[in-house]
Amino acid sequence: MAVADLSPWKAAKDSPSRQLLWELSRLALAEQEESLERLDQACRERGAVLKSALDEAAARHDKVRRDAEAEGARIEQERQQAKARREAEHRRQEEREREVEAERERIERQRAATQRAERAATQEREAEEARIKAEKDRQDARQAKAKREEEEKAAAARKKVEEERRIKEAATAAARSAPKPLPTLPTAGQTVANTPQRTRRYSEMEKEHQRYFEIHKTLKQLREFMGQQSKQNSKLKTKMGDMRRELRKSVGQLREGRGANIKQNKAIGDTLGEALASFPEPKISLATLVAQPIQDVQVPALFVYLLNHFAKAVIAQFIKEAAVSPTIADPIGTATVNVFAKKEHLVNGISLIDILIAKFHRVCPPMFGIYGSERTDQGRERLGWWREYPGGPFVSTQMHQDRMTGLGAGYAAISLRNFETSRMTNSYPPYHYWRALAGILNVPAGQVTDTHLVLLRALLSNSEARFFHFYGESAKQLMQFAVNEYPKRAPKDSVAATLLSNLGNTWRKDKKLYL
Repeated sequence: MAVADLSPWKAAKDSPSRQLLWELSRLALAEQEESLERLDQACRERGAVLKSALDEAAARHDKVRRDAEAEGARIEQERQQAKARREAEHRRQEEREREVEAERERIERQRAATQRAERAATQEREAEEARIKAEKDRQDARQAKAKREEEEKAAAARKKVEEERRIKEAATAAARSAPKPLPTLPTAGQTVANTPQRTRRYSEMEKEHQRYFEIHKTLKQLREFMGQQSKQNSKLKTKMGDMRRELRKSVGQLREGRGANIKQNKAIGDTLGEALASFPEPKISLATLVAQPIQDVQVPALFVYLLNHFAKAVIAQFIKEAAVSPTIADPIGTATVNVFAKKEHLVNGISLIDILIAKFHRVCPPMFGIYGSERTDQGRERLGWWREYPGGPFVSTQMHQDRMTGLGAGYAAISLRNFETSRMTNSYPPYHYWRALAGILNVPAGQVTDTHLVLLRALLSNSEARFFHFYGESAKQLMQFAVNEYPKRAPKDSVAATLLSNLGNTWRKDKKLYL
């Protein structure tokens, strides 16, 4: 060891204590350095742990930030997609509104064109009638003049004969007594031969029409009578109101579809059954409720009252629903005929369906061969043209034709029911449908109106299959005449006649039915 490394005290041979002090100092310094080294090592280790924790926290923060940014991007994308959907829906809504507005404008234009055509047709008919009347007046004048001339010639001839008779007074008795030949009767043509027959047939139709009007009047009197009875019997009053509402609700819920009307039919049957079982009194004469003469019996008045209300609801449903969608008439017609054919609802085997038919006579007389002029109030009344309110103005032409469409579809649905597999007896067989068609087709050419054309089209549309089922080739011949010949009897420029003619095209296109 060099002298410089030695403690000065260690070199001092005369100072051992100082040597010990130096050694102790060196030992303390070594321990202090070792302690500081341990502390530095601990600090380094702790720093490494903290750095690792900080790095992990930073990584987690970056992940959270990235996730938040991704979620924000997703939300923004969904927001943009929702906005795009809203804008697309808004555009579709605007397009629908434009289509609806365009359709409304088209209908308005069509209605205006129809009205203009009707006015023009009316003016033309009036002008034609005036021309015909003037021509008839001229013809009458010519005939009157010819008749006077003939009478004058006949008088001159008689005078000449008288003079010759006086001159030949001395003629032989044989010549004077010679037998004179009988005058030859003119042969009657087809038109002449048919005129009395047609007159008798129309007279019978009018008589039957008036009979149904009497039934309708009887039913109005029954309503008044039952109203008086209900004032005296609170139980009857409550039940009448409940039953009336149940029938009206059930009829209003009749819909298309297999099994769709089971609940409604049951409710109608239960309501009428309850009326028969719970209120057998008072009663009303059956003979006043059917068109044909029968042996009279008494029927519970409440039962008849409810049947009348049921028939009224059926007619209203035909007008409201079938005018817009004629196919809905089929389930209504099925339910209606079943009600009147049900064994429990027959009286001595007699159906009360004339209650319903009386209402048809009231609201749709042309169905039964009745005709009249659409240009006069009396003629419109005979054609079933409704008024907006009693004593008020008539409804518009479009509304009247809509009513006829619904009633025609409804009548076909009632009168063309197939009972071949049913235990019940058909209360209104198909020959009534044939009679309705024949009654319309036999209207004289000069009396055919748009009402007849619209009604005939409603009767034939959607009924051709059932019509063929019952009448076969005869149905085909009638349909040919209805769409090919009958429109020729229509007023000039009749839109209804065009629609009826086009029915043949619809059958060919949609049903592959070639007449």
